[in-house]
Amino acid sequence: MLGGFFSSDGPMYQFLDKIGHLILLNVIWLLCCLPVITIVPSTTAFYYATIKSIRRGHGYAYREFFTSFKNNLARGIPLSLVLAALGLLLTFNFKVAWRAQTKESMAFAILYLVLLFFYAGFMIYICPVLSRFSIRMRPLVRMAAVMVFRHLPVTILLMAGTGACGLFLYSAVAASQSETDTSPMLAMLFLLPGIWCFASTYLVEPVLKKYMPPKPEGDKSWYYE
Repeated sequence: MLGGFFSSDGPMYQFLDKIGHLILLNVIWLLCCLPVITIVPSTTAFYYATIKSIRRGHGYAYREFFTSFKNNLARGIPLSLVLAALGLLLTFNFKVAWRAQTKESMAFAILYLVLLFFYAGFMIYICPVLSRFSIRMRPLVRMAAVMVFRHLPVTILLMAGTGACGLFLYSAVAASQSETDTSPMLAMLFLLPGIWCFASTYLVEPVLKKYMPPKPEGDKSWYYE
């Protein structure tokens, strides 16, 4: 009985195999994000490979990653630049309005806070949308924008999970600055984003399926599973 549990078809092997591929995707994602302008295509590929290969069991994780990365590079780089500039602008304007501490400035601060919430939600949805739909950029952006408030409970859960993941990693990096042993921090850096990417598919996929065309009869495409 234990032999079946630890065999190549057993649950333990399957679990460790998924963890190993998540770590691999995590490392590739981090490396591909280093140029900064490739954050969107890299994150898109991260989600695509995670849902298709690791969760659905189709193809090899690293191959699916680079296939998606190459396919979305031309659209992803300009989008990365625009979103980075917009995020910096909104953050700067919010800080300026908040520090002024007048009635008018506080009204603007609240407005910028709402815009930052929308921006964060859009950032969460745009990569999964880009990974799934082969449509022009304008309707693609519109679709991701609509999802933010149309699926508000899911948006809040995704933002909370992403924020907690980022905060945990930031705290781990900060703590490692005063410690000689950085292995726990490195372990989290190479594992936590992958785990959250995998977990987030259970929230994102039901949303994406609402925007997909009806499944054609006999279609066995993995994204309809």
